[in-house]
Amino acid sequence: MPATRHRLAPCTVHARFSLSEIPRISVAAPDEGSAAVARAAAVRALAEAGRGYLGGRVEVRTYGGAARCRSVRRAADRAVALAVAANLRGDAAGVRIRVRPPR
Repeated sequence: MPATRHRLAPCTVHARFSLSEIPRISVAAPDEGSAAVARAAAVRALAEAGRGYLGGRVEVRTYGGAARCRSVRRAADRAVALAVAANLRGDAAGVRIRVRPPR
């Protein structure tokens, strides 16, 4: 019997950002590590866009199978940055990023 790898179900990170006039970032995430990553990504994305004086609410959710924490946090960072940029452009939709499966 040939050696085969067990494939995990693909994991997806979904991020949504709502802009606020209050200069504070609140986060709803599945764990503290993801919350810290999401908060830092939102602050960085707002500052890079020249809107560091604004705040908002970030919602991060994960769907699918298990994945490495590092991969999920990297995907959450990217998803939040894209969600903030989309919201500043006027798009209200959330962003979905697939997490790379473990090798």
